[in-house]
Parts: sequence; structure tokens; C-alpha cells
Amino acid sequence: MAIFVFEALVKVVARGFCVGRFTFLRDPWNWLDIIIISTLLVSQFVDLGKFAVLMTISLLLKIFTCSRGLKKTVEALVQSVKRLGCVIILTLFCLSILAMIGLQLFMGTLKNKCVIWSMNTNTTEFDFHNDTTSPENYYYIPGHPDPLVCGNQSDAEWCPDGFTCVKAGSNPNFGYTSYDSFFWSLMSLFRLMMHDFWEGLMQLTLRTAGKSYLIVFLFVFFPGCFFLLSLILAVVVVTRAEQEETQDAEAIQREEEFGRIVEVLKRREEEEQASSRAETPEQQDSLQKKKSAGIRATKQEYVEEAEEHHRPLCCTCTDAFLKGDCCGCWRWLKQQFHTFITNPFFDLVIIICIIVSTIFTAMEHYPMMVEFMETLVIAELVFRVIFAAEMIIKLVALGLHGYFQVRWHIFDFILVIISLVQLGLADVEGLSLLHSFLPFRVFRLARWWPMLHMFLKIVWASVGNLTLVLFITVFMFSVAGVQLFQSDYKANVCRISHDCQLPRWHMKDFFHTFMLVFRVLCGLCLESLWDCMEVSNDGMCVTFFMIVLIVGKLLILHLFLNLLFINVQLVDSEDKTTNILQSTMKQTRTWIPKRIWTLWGKNYADQDHKGDTEKDNKEEYLALSSVSSDQLTLDDNHTNMAAWEAPVAVAEIEFRTPENAEEKETQHCDVMQKRKDETHPEPEDCCCNSCYICCPFLEIDTSQGTGRVWSNFRRACLCIVQHKFFEGFIVFIILLSCAALVFEDIYLGHRPVLQRVLKMADLVFTFVFLVEMLLKWIAFGFKKYFTSFWCWLDFLILDVSLFSLMGNMLGYTSRPLRALRTLRVPSRFKGMRVVLKVLAVTLPSMFSMLLVILVIWLVFSMIGVNLFAGKFSYCYNETSEELFSFYVVNNMTECFSLMDQNFSEVNWKTWTFNFDNVGMGFLSLLIMGTSSGWMDIMYAAVDSRQVEDQPHYEISVYMYLYFICFIIIGCFFTLNLFIRVIIDTIHQQRHKFGGKHVFVTDQQQKYLSTIKKRFSEKCNKTVPRPQNCCLAWLFDLVTALYFEIFMVVVIFFNMVVLMVETDDQSEEKSLVLNWIHLILVAIFLVEFILKIIALRQHYFRNVLHIVDFVVLTLSIIGLFLADILEKYFVSPSLFSVMRLGRLFTLCGAFPHIRFARRIWMLIMGFVMSLPALFNIGLLFFLIVYTFSIIGMFNFAYVKHEMMIDDMFNFKTFGNSIISMTMITTSSGWDGLLSPIMNTPPDCDLRLPEPGNCANPTVGIVFFSSYILLFCLLVIHLFIVVILELFNTASPEDAEMLSDDHLQMFYETWRRFDPSGSQVIQYSELADFCDGLQDPLRIPKPNTIKLTHLNLPLFPGDQISCLDVLRTITTQVFGESGGVDKAKLDEIFRINSQVSCEQVSFTSSTQCAADLIQEHVRDGDTEGTLLQEKEQMQTTSVVDAVQEKIQSADCRTSCVIPKRR
Repeated sequence: MAIFVFEALVKVVARGFCVGRFTFLRDPWNWLDIIIISTLLVSQFVDLGKFAVLMTISLLLKIFTCSRGLKKTVEALVQSVKRLGCVIILTLFCLSILAMIGLQLFMGTLKNKCVIWSMNTNTTEFDFHNDTTSPENYYYIPGHPDPLVCGNQSDAEWCPDGFTCVKAGSNPNFGYTSYDSFFWSLMSLFRLMMHDFWEGLMQLTLRTAGKSYLIVFLFVFFPGCFFLLSLILAVVVVTRAEQEETQDAEAIQREEEFGRIVEVLKRREEEEQASSRAETPEQQDSLQKKKSAGIRATKQEYVEEAEEHHRPLCCTCTDAFLKGDCCGCWRWLKQQFHTFITNPFFDLVIIICIIVSTIFTAMEHYPMMVEFMETLVIAELVFRVIFAAEMIIKLVALGLHGYFQVRWHIFDFILVIISLVQLGLADVEGLSLLHSFLPFRVFRLARWWPMLHMFLKIVWASVGNLTLVLFITVFMFSVAGVQLFQSDYKANVCRISHDCQLPRWHMKDFFHTFMLVFRVLCGLCLESLWDCMEVSNDGMCVTFFMIVLIVGKLLILHLFLNLLFINVQLVDSEDKTTNILQSTMKQTRTWIPKRIWTLWGKNYADQDHKGDTEKDNKEEYLALSSVSSDQLTLDDNHTNMAAWEAPVAVAEIEFRTPENAEEKETQHCDVMQKRKDETHPEPEDCCCNSCYICCPFLEIDTSQGTGRVWSNFRRACLCIVQHKFFEGFIVFIILLSCAALVFEDIYLGHRPVLQRVLKMADLVFTFVFLVEMLLKWIAFGFKKYFTSFWCWLDFLILDVSLFSLMGNMLGYTSRPLRALRTLRVPSRFKGMRVVLKVLAVTLPSMFSMLLVILVIWLVFSMIGVNLFAGKFSYCYNETSEELFSFYVVNNMTECFSLMDQNFSEVNWKTWTFNFDNVGMGFLSLLIMGTSSGWMDIMYAAVDSRQVEDQPHYEISVYMYLYFICFIIIGCFFTLNLFIRVIIDTIHQQRHKFGGKHVFVTDQQQKYLSTIKKRFSEKCNKTVPRPQNCCLAWLFDLVTALYFEIFMVVVIFFNMVVLMVETDDQSEEKSLVLNWIHLILVAIFLVEFILKIIALRQHYFRNVLHIVDFVVLTLSIIGLFLADILEKYFVSPSLFSVMRLGRLFTLCGAFPHIRFARRIWMLIMGFVMSLPALFNIGLLFFLIVYTFSIIGMFNFAYVKHEMMIDDMFNFKTFGNSIISMTMITTSSGWDGLLSPIMNTPPDCDLRLPEPGNCANPTVGIVFFSSYILLFCLLVIHLFIVVILELFNTASPEDAEMLSDDHLQMFYETWRRFDPSGSQVIQYSELADFCDGLQDPLRIPKPNTIKLTHLNLPLFPGDQISCLDVLRTITTQVFGESGGVDKAKLDEIFRINSQVSCEQVSFTSSTQCAADLIQEHVRDGDTEGTLLQEKEQMQTTSVVDAVQEKIQSADCRTSCVIPKRR
């Protein structure tokens, strides 16, 4: 404490205490000293308890002040948080709306439980309260701590026989999962937004409320949470970009200041040199002496450097040894080895050895045969010798000094030493972990692989100030967690554990607290929060976890964005070593063919020259006849490739964006040609030219005879297939065929009529598609048909359908093939085609990046095999459904001995997801990277002992570090690289098409332009003010600002009334809330009546007014018809939800509130991205639909286990799509895959139908492909919102002059200028400005305002219409909001007969009047006034006034007119 007090006193003495800008208290970092000193002083007299954590946090935060870089990083983070104020407010507001929706729909539903009743309910012993609150009467599913929830709806969870669904007891998860109040509903929605075990929340909600409420999640909760997350992410990205721009601007400013300083120094030096030339000879002699002294000092330095070369003999020998220059023989050997290692063939051999050694390492698995194991050991020994020999050769060739100058050589040296140490000490226990370092050999490929090299540089570049801040923050939270909750976990552990044993995630010690903080940063904090709230104070736990989650997520997001910016710099700056190695690889590729041609006795140079000539000719030919890959377009209107265009109706054929006049002219000609083709369509040739050459009989004369009939028939077929009704009919048939798949569930066999109908429908669909294909063959010809990708897809799907029909006739089952019907849908919807083309263009650029990710995961998979192969097995008691203790069963041998003793309940099992081989390791890593099931894999690893040993609880606790490394390197950094490549590709495509959105069609682009134009107009069409005095007074009332404020307050009060509702509220509270609701409805009804009278028919021109009217109508219906609607139609809670619709009317006030303009910009950016989101969402729905059908066909009979039960399964299409929706965020999909992975005896093949076993390979491919496609689409969804927000205009520039404003101005001008002279008298200007409509209106009294408009006056005190319009629009809309002067001149030309010579300004005239008043007020003589009058007569008015304006008095009088 004395040290901190001394430091504070020194700072106070040096900088002052509080008066001044740079004093002690003005620096926020010094407040840490005050907190530390205060807590230390108080702790000397009072036990602070848990408040002592403030001192610990302050001490740890003081670490940031020790480094200037850390300090600046923290300050930048704080500044970025300040800029997030608008999005934080918007997030809280939207989350509150969603929470109120959940409160009204699901309040009290999660308390429904299956209760068993006493047999004799008529006796007095029956107590309803005790029976419904007693846990012994609830129905429990084995392995679940909470009772089974249920519902009384037809599609909700039903209770087993003997149980009744009753609302009783507490909510699930210690009572913390509910919608019973606004707070708990808000917590549930926050859990849903953060994707923290949200699938459990949805399961509980659907079980109690019914499956039909999945619509609420799909169309309300999910879009709302995505809206908030995308905006938060977008704002952080924009803030980061703004900070980068600010830093760049500051750097440029510093460079300019430095340049100016250098220029000043140069001028001073030149001045000194000029003055030195004028000095006396004595001064020049002294200057010459100084120069000679400097020369002597320089010579002395050179002498000292020369003496350094004459070192002692021992130093010379050491230097010669390090450089490898000992003797002549050694130098000769060094030269030979140097020639050998610089040979391209040497690098090729090393690359092959690295790849082959990696393959051999990846072939390790459990269990392995002895012969195979010996083969791998021998191979590993050979590669160790090869790499050791490589190291020795390079050491000899380069010397120790030259070898260790290269970082890659140091890496190779470490790996070789580790491999040799592990080989020599293989029998030593504990050193077997060194074998896990051998897979790192694959990173040596980064020397020749630029993408992998860039990935490693990104990982290395992440070690900086921001990473250090993140590490210190995690350390600080870990220490704070131990101090806050350590004693609580010790004292109250029995509340969360039946055997009073600490759970895996607790805060009793530092390591487990660190792991818990890391878990929270991964987004999984809910279960740990529940445990903390059980053992400690609820408020303290919620505060601690929320701070850790928000601060940690913000730091991780900034680190992620920082790496994205670093990634751009790495891509732009090529590494010299990589370029040299790439040229070496190029030489290696030419060395082998050269040796082969030499062995054949031919000259390779001639062949090479011949090949180059052919290549040049081929490239020249391709340049003339094909399109380069850079011209690959994305949107339908940009497409040049026939492979992407289906030969559909002419109306669907689109064009590229014209870039110049020639292209526009060509496009116009094409349009005219297409219009001609629409009236007289001509079919193209059936076959290609080569077919006509090979088969001349195919070419017939179409001008007469049979050929003419054939031509007319083809023309008729072309008219049919190009007709919009034909295309619409085919789309209808495609959708109908996809919808027919819904009914092919496991119950189809029990519905013979439906089965026959579907069979006939299948035949009809196949026939219709066959007829369509034949018509297109005839109309378009084979040449055009088979050059389209979509036609090829239709052709293959039709072939599959025909083969399926043939298989059904022969008795073979081909149901899964019918799911391919849905692939026809994208070819008929332009939005899907656009997204697919973007993905098709993005995938080639991502290929190298995906290969890098596979290599990184391969390394971790091989390490996992080395660490955990054969250790994920356990002895299991089937009866008690528990693992045997390792004290009872130590290993597999003892478990099998129990099984031999006829203990049928004993079984030796292996965890479904393990590391027994590289393939299963990849699957386990995929689960760890994309699902919440990674914790089960981590638990098995931490409990593992040795191969085939029974696991023990947390015996290998430090195996947590393996999973931490994988999540950081294998997930965080690879995702950064993945997103970087996608963003770069999309930016390139947008740049090709002039910044146009690549995810929207032409029609959607026009829609976006319209919406943007509407958003750019702050003021919509203004409602004209009525002429009637009563109606005008009423109009002023409803449009007044205080009236709008009053209604906003009422709307917020209505929101508060909905918030205070709870599930267990009293009847008195319910009655009061009902009366308040009735009063609010009356207020809204009065508002509607007043506005409909004042605004008349203009009321319904505003969308927000229509929303008010609908909400008011539903509220009135809900008041009087609630009982009838509840009994026969819908739940009355829906009417309460509709009351929230009034909150959308607040959006109309956002553009007018300065603070809310940034919020309006965020909403506008999201709205502008809606068409692209719709296209991606449509494709995502198609993927979910298709995979639901495939899952229903393949996994309908899977055994109920893990997450597959009676509600979430693949038996019907409804259950299947609910299951696929549940894993849309890749959460919990391992729970669906685990039962599919079962093999006998865990599943039974002898059951009726196909049994409850499935194909594990199909399950792995099914779920892996679905999760990867989903992740790819979700990334594109977020990128679309972020890019659109970048392109959104600033809210300050959103207000523009519209055509409606001009029309209103001209109509008002005509009343004052009926002759059309386009000038009026200045005296009429006040009445004219008062007669305008808002926003151009300047109401009376407006004399002073009009004076300061500074309008030019013409002879006769006339003013021009154009000048008035330009001046008023500039004042109202600003410089950027008005119309350009040239454009106004084109729209409005002055044809007045009055002279256009300008004589004065309104402000100048006013200034002259004020000048005269000032002279009179100051008592000036009459002669002075006459003198002024004569001056004004002799000179022009303008010159006289301008002469007075130059003085300060006249300036003041012009700004503030003075009157008597």
C-alpha cells in the first residue's frame, strides 16, 4: 500500500490534483490508484468480503498502464464501445419486444407436468396442492433430472397412461427456464440469440405449447435474433473500419507534420550555410578544424573495426567452425553438399517424404494388427533417418551459422531432435507424448504452399497487444471468479449435486475457473450460470456472467476483425522466400521430363519449344473463341455462359449490364431482335455442325415438303415452351411433385387409398416431365438443350425417375431417389439461381483454403489418435445405466470376465465419437467445431487413463489444453481465413459489375432502388392543410409535436403494462391491468377519430396509420369477442401480441430525431439487404426441405435414443422438419447422429419393418453435408448485411428535394404569378412563403427570416421564382439535399420581360435601413443624413452598402437588426 500511496503522491505533485486538463484526476487510469488505495485502507479496518475483488480487478487492470501499446489498445476498445450505443439501445428495444411476445404466448406453459393421481379422490385425504407439488408424483424420463413436460394441445407432448397433464410445481432447470415474467422471458430470448443450448428451450416450448408454435420460432424469434446479431456484428465492423481510417488519417497527418519540420530544418540549415559564407576567415579556420577532428574520429573507428578482425586464435577457430571453413577437404565437401541441396530434385524428394510420412502417420488406428503396427514402425524409422540425414546434410552444406539463420531450419531441427529423443527413450513412461509432435511435420509444406504459409503468418501475427489484452482479461475474470464464488461452491455444492460432488464446471480453484471462463467465451454459459445461481446470489452470478460474456465476445470479435485486416496485408505483400521456393518447384517440374527425354535419346528443348508453340496457338484460339474465367458472371442479367441458362421463355432471357454506348446500342438491337422473335420465333439447329457433317441425312430442306411440316411443327413446339402459361404449369407441377413427398412417411402403408393416389401422381409427374423434355428437344434442338446446366439437371432427374419406376415394377425399393425432385426448383426461381451462381464462383477460390483447413484438422486428428486411441471405452451397467467405478472394474479384461460370469447387464462399450482412427477423429473435430456436443467428447478425454482402462473422473485434467488449442487454432483462425476468402471473392464480383449487389435479380435491384429513393425522402407526401378553420385547428392539433410526444408516451405505457404481467399475478392485479388496457384502447380510439377527421382520405396513405388502424381493430375485437374466439378460433394471447404492433409506429419518428438517426441508418441498411436475404433464405428452406425428405426416407425407424424421441424424429415430415430446424444453428446435431451410428447389439435388425438400425455412413454424410452447407449460407447471410450496411447512405444525407415538392411550389407560385412572368413583387414574398406546404413553408411572422435569405432584387423590387426556389430548398434540405443549379435552370427557365439586371440584395437593403436608424438614434445631424443620401444617389445602392458593410458596426447591425 505504501508503494501505491507514494506513486499517487508523486503523480499529484508532478501533475496537480484536479485543476487543469492533464492533472491527476483527469486521467481515468489514475482512478485505479484511488480504488486500490481506498480498498486497501478500508480492508485494514473492515472485512470487505466479496467486495475485495474490486482491489484485485484494479491491480490487474493496472497492468495495462505498464505498456503504452496495451494502454492505447484498451482506449481504442473503450472508444469503440462508446460508438455501439445506438445498436445497444436497438438491441434492448427489440429484445424487449421479443420477450413480451414470448411472455404473452408461453407464460406459465413450462410448468405443465405429467402427474399421477391418487385412486380415491373423493376422500378427505386427497390434497390437490400436495399431490401436484410432490416430485414423487411426476413422471421422469430415465437420465433426466427434470420431470417430463407436457401440453393439452393435440400436437403437444402427451403423458403416458395413468398420468395427467397438470400445471403444477416449478419450471425446468432449477426454475430458471420460463416465460412467466418479463425478466425470465428476456433471459430466454437472450439465450436464444446467443445460441446457448437454445434447442433445449425450443424442445420444452414445443412439447408444452404444441408443434404449431414452431412458426413463432421460424418467423419471429429466429429472424429477430438474426437481425440483432447481424446489426451488432455490422456495427462493430463499421466501427473498426472507421478506427482504421482515423488511424490512417492521423498517420498521414503526422507524416505531413514531419515533412514540414524537415523543410523548416532544411531552410535553417541553408540559412546557416549562407551565413557561414559571410563569416570571417578566423571562424572558417575553426570550422575547418572541427571537420578535421571529425575525420580523425572516423578514421579511428575504421582502425578499431580493422583490429576486430585480428582476434585471438580461439575466436577465429570458433568462427570458422560455425561457418564450416575448417579445412580444404571440409570446404570441398560443403560445396558438394551445397550443390546437392540446391538441386530441385532434393526439394521434390523432401516434399514427397513429408506427404508420405503424413499418410503413414494418419494410418494409425485402434485396434491394429501386429504386422501392420510393425510396418508403421519401420516406415516411421525410415522417415526419421531421412529427415535426420537431411538435417545433417544441410548443416554440413550451410554450416551452423548459415543453417540457423533460416527459421524453417530451426523448426526442422526441433522436430528431428524430438523424434530422435522419442526414439531413444521410447520405453520411458511419460515421454510417449513426444510422438504427438510428429504430425507437425506437415507444416513444413508451408515453405512451398503460399496459402498454408499465409495461415501460419496470420497465427503468428495474432500475437500482439490485443491478444495480450484478451489473455489478461481472461486471467482477471478467472481470479475474480475464484474470489467471488469459491466459498459458495464449497458450502452449497449439495444443492446442485445429489452425491455432493462438484460438477465439472465450477469455480473452486483457478484452473477450473479458467476453463469455465473459456467456456463462457465459447458461448456456453447457461448451465454454469444455473449452478452458480443455485449456490450463490442470483444477481451477482448474472452480473458476473454477463460481463464475462459481453466483454469477452467484444474482445474476441475485435481480435477476429484485426486478423481480417492483417490478412489483407499478408495477401498484398508476398514473401520473398515463398517466391523463391515456388520458382524452385517450377524448376522441379521441368527437371523430371528433361531427364526422361534424355533417356529416350531426344532433345527436350525441341519438345518444350513445340509444346510452347502449341500452347500459344491454343491460347490464341481460345482468346478468339471462348470467354475467360474472369468474365464469369453471377446475376441473371450478367450471364454469358450457356451452361447456366436454361432455354426457357423469352421473357426470362436477360442481359449483361451495358458498360458503354456500343454495348447499349448492341443491347437495343438485341431487344428489337427478341421482340421480332417473340412474334415470329425461329427454332435453332437440332444438332451441332459435326453431326451434320457426319450424318448428312439429318440436314433437310425446310422450305417444302416434309421438311416444311417438320419446321412448322418445331415452330409450334417453340411457341408452346416459350409461353408463360406453359412455364407456369411446369412450375406448378414441380411444386406439386415436391409437396407429394410429404405424405410418404412410415404411416403410408396403413393408408392404401393415399398410397394409390401417390403412385398414380408419380406416374403423372413423370409423364409430364417426359413430355416437357420431348417438347424442348424438338423446340430447342439437342445442341441448345444439352448446353444448359439446368436442362442437364432436369434430364438426369427424369432419368432417375424412369429408373425408379422400372425398379418399382421389378420389386426394388427406390424411395430415397424421389427426394431429387426438389432439385428442379432452383432452375425456375431466379433468386435461387443467383445465390447458386455466387456459390459456384466462390468455391474455386476457396479450394486451396479448404485444403489448408483439412490439413490443419488432419494434424489435430492425428494428435488426437496418438493421445486417445483406445481410451474412449468403458464398462457399462445396462441395468442401472451407469459406468462401473474403476475400483470395481479396472480395465477391459475385468469387464469381460464379468461378462463371462453371465452378468447380462455388463457390457464393454466405446463412445460413439472417439479418436480410434483419423476418420472418426475428423468427425469428432467437426462436432467440436460446430456443435455443443463437444463437451461430451472432452469429458471422455479428460477421464481417460490408458488404452483399454476404465475411465476415472478427471484423471487427465490437463487434456483440456488439447481442446483449447483446437478451438483457437482449428476453429478461430481457420474461420477467419474462410471468411476472408469469401469476402474477397464477393468484393471482386461486385467490382466487376460496378458495385451492384451480386445476390439479387434485376427486379429486386429495381425494388432496392425504389426503396432507397423512398428512404432518402425524409418527409413523405405532406397532407394539405384544410381551409376550414375547425378542421385546420384539428389538423394543427394532430400534427403538433406535443400531440406526437403524448401518443409516444401512451405507447410506451402500453408496453410497460404488458411487461408487468406475470404468471402468478393476483386477481386484483389482473383487474387493474384490464381496466388500464380498456383506457388505453379508448385513448387510441380517440386518436384514430381525431386523425381520420383531420387528415381525411390522406390518413390511409401512411403505412404506420394503417398499422394503427389494424391494431386498434384487433384490440376492440379482443375486448368484446375474446371468449368466443378462444373457444372456437385462436388463443386470446394473440390479441395481446398484436398490441405490440403499435411499437412499429415509433419507426416513423427515427429520421426526425438526431440521436435516433444512426438507429434509422441501421434499420435502413438491414431493409436494403432483405431481397438478398430472401434469396439465400429461400435456398436454405429448399435445403431444409430436401434434407427433411431424405431423413424421413432413411432414418424413420431409428431407435429412440439421445435427442430422438417420440416428438423429434424422422417418422413423419413434420417431425423431420422440426428436427432439421432444431439443428439449423449446428447445435446438438450430434444427439441426432448418435442413434444413427448404433450397430448391433446396440440396435436390433430383427424388428418388424427394417428394424431400428440405420446406415452410419449415410448418417455421417447426411449430417456433415447439411451442417457445412448451413454454415456456408449463414456466413453469406451475415456478409450480405455487413456489406449492405457499408453501402448505406448517411442519415444526414437522406433528405432530398422530390418532384412532389417542386409541384407544390409551382402550384403555389401560380396563385401569385397568374401571368407566368416568373417574377413577383418582394412585398408578396411573405404571403407566398406562408402559403407553401411543409417542409418548404415559412409561416408568418417571417419578415426577419426572409430578410436573411439574401435574395437578389431586380428592378421594380421584383424577385425571381428560380432564386426563391433555390434559396428555400438550400435552407430546408441543405447544400446536398437540394437540386443542382444547372438542373434547376433546365427545369425552370426565366422568360420574364423585366430586366434581368440585378441591383441589390434583400439583406443589403435591410442593412441600409438599419444604418439610417442607427444614425437617427445616435443623434446625427440632418447634414449627415443628407450626405449619406447624396452618396447613395451618386453611387449605386450596392456600392454604398458594401462600403458600410466593411466596418464592424454595419456587420453587427446586419446580423442583429436594431429597432426603436
